[in-house]
Amino acid sequence: KLLTSHKSFYRAVSCHTYVAYKSFTMPVPTSCSKSSTMKRYQKLIGSDNISNQIERSTVTESDFRLPMSLDRVETEINPVYASQIMSAVLRDLEQCELLAKDNERKQNAWRSLKVDMLACLTSPTSSYNHIHVYVLWMALVYTIDDIRDKFLESTHYKDKPNLEKIVEDTNEDILCLVDPEADEMPALKYFRPDHAVVKLARRVRTLSFKALSVEAYTEFVGHLDVHLRQGVTLAFPYMMKMKEDTTFPMTVQEFEDLRVKDSAGAMCVHLASGVAYNNRVQSDILEECLQLTALHAAILNDIFSYEKQIHREQDRFNYICGVQEELDLSFDEAVHFAVRRANELVDTHIRLANQIDPDDIVSQRIIDTQRRWLAGHLVWVKSCGRYSSSTSPFKFLRSVQSTMDNSLSPENPAPA
Repeated sequence: KLLTSHKSFYRAVSCHTYVAYKSFTMPVPTSCSKSSTMKRYQKLIGSDNISNQIERSTVTESDFRLPMSLDRVETEINPVYASQIMSAVLRDLEQCELLAKDNERKQNAWRSLKVDMLACLTSPTSSYNHIHVYVLWMALVYTIDDIRDKFLESTHYKDKPNLEKIVEDTNEDILCLVDPEADEMPALKYFRPDHAVVKLARRVRTLSFKALSVEAYTEFVGHLDVHLRQGVTLAFPYMMKMKEDTTFPMTVQEFEDLRVKDSAGAMCVHLASGVAYNNRVQSDILEECLQLTALHAAILNDIFSYEKQIHREQDRFNYICGVQEELDLSFDEAVHFAVRRANELVDTHIRLANQIDPDDIVSQRIIDTQRRWLAGHLVWVKSCGRYSSSTSPFKFLRSVQSTMDNSLSPENPAPA
């Protein structure tokens, strides 16, 4: 009787969220409740007044569980943040011809991302060179992500029947360009050798060897490989399908498994510590904690980018949408579900992190970096223009100047 309706189920497990959810078998509704959900989204996406249909959430900052206080994260920020690290990154982007020196709008878009803040919040004691390459890697990831978004725009989407192959080729090109052993320019499948993305990838590879050990860089590239081959390449067909079919294409569990790879969270969190995991005695626990942190980052991203994706880009490849459809919840119920799921990840991380040898200084540094990601992500979201707007579903994100309409990718993502 408890499981006769999805909403009753949601309320029953709201205290235990996904742990309880995964232990049950979801009922198959006799009247196909997904049809009503599908109609709701068809109405939303097909509307000419999407911007006027912004839903509101009652979630507040205090609903998020943190492994350390926000005050501590903010006060212990790396002093490199005050040394204009973003200016150095912008000069790199200009030299790689990814950014025109006189393009003030795009420069402001990059500055408003505040990826330099995120790097300095999560790596409070790292060197200038480490923070520099850390931010530059995130810039490359954002650029690749925006290029993928452009491929999904109508002009590219309709003209590229082999779009999946193109995305796969761009991923392979990036991996070849940053390969630790690729000292010479590799043969590329998609990009021309003089493309801005190629120049940036080679630049970030060169700087990585100045900031990281060979072991740490090789391990990091392994996480990049998982992100591109098992994340982006596998997620893109679903994203294409959802351009035409409003039905969410997988279960929430399946989405979590894919999103943790597609989001690039693991590679960014790994880079924050700047050290290799594999040679640590408790590397299995460190890796599990890394995956928890990465999934937490992905869920928070999907919570706060909901308006950007749904109402501005008509892109439903989002955790909140998957929860809404599978459990037949309202927007606000789904957000609270996602927050509780994120909090569970924090609790599990705390439990596992307590098993790390307190005398293992390097492993403790890795765990500290992950904790700072779990807490610092929320600090960054509140300051970042990419997630904010005057119509945000979240009250605490309506005061930050928005730049979500500004693309970061080259004007022409194609090779020619």
